[in-house]
Amino acid sequence: MNDTSIEYLEKVRQDFETSAFWKFLGLQTQKLAEGDVELYLPYRPQYDNVRGTIHGGMYMSVLDTTMGMLCRSLGSDDVMTIEMATHFLKPAVQEAIYSKASVINRGRSTALVDGKLYNENDELVAHCTATFKLN
Repeated sequence: MNDTSIEYLEKVRQDFETSAFWKFLGLQTQKLAEGDVELYLPYRPQYDNVRGTIHGGMYMSVLDTTMGMLCRSLGSDDVMTIEMATHFLKPAVQEAIYSKASVINRGRSTALVDGKLYNENDELVAHCTATFKLN
């Protein structure tokens, strides 16, 4: 990786980690490389729904952020989620979660991205695909 790529990825990291939404969620970057992103969310009781499990909206927020950061890591300065389909596979109960993303297909102006969310036992708790507009 050249110095320009390292500088660009650092800008991506700063853009995300200094955003109010990122801080509100409490996300942490575990890995950020070109086309390779992993985020971590420590558990907070405020994430629980009325069933005592982490709310699905938290799942989707973490996945959307991970996939957006992945698109940015590929060199798009501005990305926007066009659509997102999420499958909730297993509840996360009072535990941290982490996410990974990968590109399925990339065109000139859009990318189809795959996102996966895991619990502390490395069990898949949610899977999604999303289309992003790339600028």
